[in-house]
Amino acid sequence: MSQKLKSMRGAQSRRVAAWIYAAINPIVDSLHRELSLLAVENLTWRSGSGRCEFIKPIQEYVDVRQWPNLIDFLADHPMFEKFFKAHDVDVQSLNARANDVYRWIVSSEQFSSKLAEILQTYESQRGTLGPQAPSFNNSRDDLVRTSAENIINNVPSLPSHYLFAPFWNFASNDLLAFRRHSEFQPLHSVRGKLIDFSSDLRAQLEQLRLSLSRKFDIPAAPVPGISFEE
Repeated sequence: MSQKLKSMRGAQSRRVAAWIYAAINPIVDSLHRELSLLAVENLTWRSGSGRCEFIKPIQEYVDVRQWPNLIDFLADHPMFEKFFKAHDVDVQSLNARANDVYRWIVSSEQFSSKLAEILQTYESQRGTLGPQAPSFNNSRDDLVRTSAENIINNVPSLPSHYLFAPFWNFASNDLLAFRRHSEFQPLHSVRGKLIDFSSDLRAQLEQLRLSLSRKFDIPAAPVPGISFEE
């Protein structure tokens, strides 16, 4: 191989390495986390932002300083731009359906009555629940919001350092039953659709990474002391 060809290959290898390390790997890792969350139906949805905290559009899975490398990757792989947009549409739908469910929960008389019933029982038994069981009689609005979020995110229990953990851990079995209501079906459906799409997208990115690694003799992840240049 001539010195000129070696130089050209080295320059191209550096560009491809940037695609792998700055774009493909962060997206693959984030999709793995996304799928893990979706598998247990934890959307990490927050009422304050109206969106999922850790299930995001693809570009947000890449460090903002590396967006130029993402753009460069997509310029040479335009099919993935279509795939990323399709993923983001599903994420947008997931957020929209979660917002619909949240509005239904907080305005539901059935939910309001059930919450009041559980709160009354909790308060009457609080003395037997230990010193870490505070009263929530004056925190009804926050209790409604937090409980609705936890229902949407399928949270079975909260660690003790969470303010509302004593109440939620007392009430979760009864309140999570609302997830079986028909209003949740559109949310369940879009979650399943996103699982299927993100699984395929992750597999395609992993296959492309393998192909690029073989073609350009680049490690799939940075290895200290090993250079991808000749």
